[in-house]
Amino acid sequence: MNDQSKSEKVVYVLAILVIVIAVICSIVPLVTKSEIADKNILSTFGTEVTLYGKGIYAMNSYSSAVQAIAQDMVTLILVVPGMIISLIMIRKKSILGEFILTGLFGYMLYTYMSYAFLMFYNGIFLLYVFNMALSFYGFVLCIINLHRKSVINVIKDNMPTKGLQRFLIFCGVAIFLMWSGRIFQGLIQGTVPEGLDNCTTLVIQAMDLGFIVPACFVVTYLLKTKNKLGYILGPVIIVKAATLVTAVLAMGIFMRIKAAGGSLAEIIIFGIMTILSYYYFVITMKKLMISVI
Repeated sequence: MNDQSKSEKVVYVLAILVIVIAVICSIVPLVTKSEIADKNILSTFGTEVTLYGKGIYAMNSYSSAVQAIAQDMVTLILVVPGMIISLIMIRKKSILGEFILTGLFGYMLYTYMSYAFLMFYNGIFLLYVFNMALSFYGFVLCIINLHRKSVINVIKDNMPTKGLQRFLIFCGVAIFLMWSGRIFQGLIQGTVPEGLDNCTTLVIQAMDLGFIVPACFVVTYLLKTKNKLGYILGPVIIVKAATLVTAVLAMGIFMRIKAAGGSLAEIIIFGIMTILSYYYFVITMKKLMISVI
């Protein structure tokens, strides 16, 4: 067994572990029912916050718990089956399966990193940490494996790079303006930013502004300069984008249904991103399929 085969076997094991842990983490919040007595508290910044008050998310604000439940559903219904299907495709030596699995590792990494740092400490904290770590190494190994494949040189000819570049620039600019606007508004007015609730800092905004926004522009540059890594990360970021914006859109809609707030403008923005991400996902996967047949 050569080094690449060993690496692919490790990725397969990591993916199975991530799937199992993700299923547990998504189901536990639905089946834990214990409640706390006092659901109204003052945050560190002196604002009144209503806690969710029940189950594993009891100590999180009502708003953040509702969003987490929505994301758990997307993980369970969309991402877990997607990872299983991608593993089946990989067993059949499909390069498409490898791209999809890499993107879904990226989704899992982002999701459980945010849970590990954002959700109040609970009984499955270590599972968040395990899935964050497993997804990180799975993602890195998948990128390395794809970079070794000579088929990437063939894919270059059919990759819809101009469309991907426009989509990534739109996403990068939209996310930057949305989150920086919220932050600067709080700084100018001297108030607590919207959505902070009973947390001490803006974890999601830090992750998006620190990782997602720069990634959009870096991958755009790599595609523009016809760098091999760009042809790997382009499809990967589309898979991650499609699943992640679906989760964010589900959060916004679920918040409105549960009267937990939620910005209509953000729902519209992420709705547009969702439509575009799936459009480019279909186009990119079709082009990849044509390239490798």
